[in-house]
Amino acid sequence: MAENSLFLSGIEELKNKITELGMPAFRCNQIRDWIFKKFVFSFDEMTNLSVSDRQKLKEAFPKILPPVEKYEIDSEDKTGKALIKLADGELVEAVAIPGEDSMTFCLSTQVGCAVKCAFCRTGKQGFKRNLSAEEMILQVMILVKKTGQKPTNIVFMGMGEPFANRKALFEAIDILTDKTGLGLATRRITISTSGIIEGIRELSDRPGEVNLAVSLHVADNHARNILVPMNKRYPLEKLKEAINDYCVKTSRRVTLEVTLLKNVNDQYNDAMNLVNFCEGLLVHVNIVRFNKFKGSEYEQSPEKNEKEFRKILKKAGIPVTVRKSRGQEIMAACGQLAGKAYEQEKK
Repeated sequence: MAENSLFLSGIEELKNKITELGMPAFRCNQIRDWIFKKFVFSFDEMTNLSVSDRQKLKEAFPKILPPVEKYEIDSEDKTGKALIKLADGELVEAVAIPGEDSMTFCLSTQVGCAVKCAFCRTGKQGFKRNLSAEEMILQVMILVKKTGQKPTNIVFMGMGEPFANRKALFEAIDILTDKTGLGLATRRITISTSGIIEGIRELSDRPGEVNLAVSLHVADNHARNILVPMNKRYPLEKLKEAINDYCVKTSRRVTLEVTLLKNVNDQYNDAMNLVNFCEGLLVHVNIVRFNKFKGSEYEQSPEKNEKEFRKILKKAGIPVTVRKSRGQEIMAACGQLAGKAYEQEKK
């Protein structure tokens, strides 16, 4: 079991404990301000709390944040990855991606993943459980402490399928965007889904401008059934309809993510299938370079194939970008997160 901490116990538990210890209710808001606004993670440093109250809080919650099992930094691009032990001993990973004028945090929403995309290391681990909203916020605060920076962007693209855990996901987003929390703009948050239609429709009904990315990978049902088994439940025809409805309702552009795999989905007919899928949709395509991991049968598409693929899309008038792989040295790139499996592979 992980050592008891405020974030592993939960903010609701903090409210209860404050009442139980006879402290005024406004103490909770003061503590939230220290944590979310000033990034102070020690009760001793919360100087507008009485010494006696600080001592009571330290006894109730020996730590605000739990210890991090491991934190690694890629020597080439300075991407950081935290391996975090949760209260029940399960492990998740979260990634901090620095840019010239930005800091992006990539968060996990589940321990493992039930989608089991064929080319994803997380899916090889299988599904253990959903994360709570506070366990998602925990990842943010640990990365803030490790990097010394507030995130400019949050992407729910780590371990798990976000829309399979919608209630906690949306609760976490509400905390991240709350003015008493981190106060992030919703347009700075992106959710990546493998195609759960109910989640797409629910997101379209929510206020704010949270970005939507769909891990499409290939626009042929037979091929996608293999690469993204969820396609059997949510085939391309229904997925396209949901994406179109989302675009019409929100007027927001959707990102289609395509991980190009050598001789699997990087051929001319694959590009043309994608062109046909994009017809009539407000989308842009983000090509993701495959990141190799131990035990994978797939290989990255050759540069020549990638260039030709992009050329076909551009000729059809489809905006296309290529996502630069970050954190490969520490297995922090897209599709490489694995939590407990990471430690097992190291043995």
